[in-house]
Amino acid sequence: MRVRQYIFLIGAMVLFAAPNLRSQEFLGVTIDNYTPANAMLTNPSAIVNQKPWLDIHVVGVGVHATNNFVYLPKTTLLNFAGYQIPSVNLSPDNGWGQVNTQVLGPSASLSLGKHALGLHTSVRASASLSKVPLEYAQLLIQGGGVADSTVLSVNNTRIKTLTWGEVGITYGRILYQFDKHLFTGALTLNRLMGLQSATLFIDEGSMLVQNDRGTLIDLNGKYAYATPAFRAGGGWSGSLGVTYKRMVDDVSEYVPHGRGVGCHTLPYKWKVSASLVDIGGIRMKRNALYNKFDENENPDEYLNAVASGPSVSTIPKDGDRYTAWLPMGFNTQFDYNFERGLFLNGFFMQRLSFPSSYGPDRSNLIAFTPRYENKWLMVALPMSLENYKDPHLGLAFRLWILTVGTEHIFPYFVPSNIHTADLYVHLRLRLNKAPGCRVKPYNGLEEFKLKDLFNRTEKDPAACPDW
Repeated sequence: MRVRQYIFLIGAMVLFAAPNLRSQEFLGVTIDNYTPANAMLTNPSAIVNQKPWLDIHVVGVGVHATNNFVYLPKTTLLNFAGYQIPSVNLSPDNGWGQVNTQVLGPSASLSLGKHALGLHTSVRASASLSKVPLEYAQLLIQGGGVADSTVLSVNNTRIKTLTWGEVGITYGRILYQFDKHLFTGALTLNRLMGLQSATLFIDEGSMLVQNDRGTLIDLNGKYAYATPAFRAGGGWSGSLGVTYKRMVDDVSEYVPHGRGVGCHTLPYKWKVSASLVDIGGIRMKRNALYNKFDENENPDEYLNAVASGPSVSTIPKDGDRYTAWLPMGFNTQFDYNFERGLFLNGFFMQRLSFPSSYGPDRSNLIAFTPRYENKWLMVALPMSLENYKDPHLGLAFRLWILTVGTEHIFPYFVPSNIHTADLYVHLRLRLNKAPGCRVKPYNGLEEFKLKDLFNRTEKDPAACPDW
């Protein structure tokens, strides 16, 4: 079977689709104490005892695309005129790539004293590939390089894509407080809407190259496919998280944003948190199928379906429903407060998805991030290792309501071989104190104005209630 068109389509999607549209974790908005509506997506308990009383996320987009074998040679991401035909590095033992995108829509988190609520809407897309035959990738992208009648091994190749919509609700509360100890927990429940899914596993096989085209022969593996549609499938997912904070002051009677603390929150000296995210999947059932194949069955119809989108009724199948699992992961963080707005964050994400599942995988990540933050400004310098081996240096800043960041800043300004592109932008509104709170009392009637009927002092029990 001829697979040039198919491989090119999938490869282009996995390696280059993102700049036109998770996994790096968009650290600038994940670890910032003033952006809890973003942070709750990585750890739901981030909204409990949050810095702002109300955080309203208006719109945002995050893109991360990386691989270890295709690159733009000696250029920068901002030098569009310098873009050339991508080059291929044949040295890796395992050719892999990953794309994660997230469009985060209207979302919010609200502090209700010892309780907290959050809502979010998003569209996410994730794609991953591994064990790609690099010689054939070079043939597709650059042409030539592989002699006729060459037989290439194709073993343990994995290509996975999934796009879905997500609407979620988060609830959290203070679980324990005594002396300087504060322990919080939260969980998120998401309704999922499947939009697209395609998966191909080749456990063992060969590729015959003739006339600059590849033909897959003697294959065994499996595939799954759902025709792109608004409701190609549906499902549920959840996340849960806990946080321990070592507080600066006694918090035995503490109520966040309560009148006892002037409608603010108390600072922590350090905190540690843990969470499980993306627990669940999507049942693909509208124009969907899955199938296992061996050397006696030709999956040509499936490859054509992905490339050109014919009716799934013509494709060999074992069944017409399957579950595409989300890229589940385990996250833990440590955050130390040096005071005067200076913090140091340690971040760890370990993927927990199964290689044989019909859902994409997320990246493993270790990062250390010094940052400065206050209610108006945040600057962070994340230093990360993706999949424990690829070092990146990023930059993120928040100015009032706008956050812009990347976890790999060098490709934007330093000419190099570009394997990775990463960028995120988020716009929000924020109320740092509950409406009606006023810390400074009035000094006589001469300072009082009619509008101050709605700006009560912290001494007014109705101004900052203890929930």
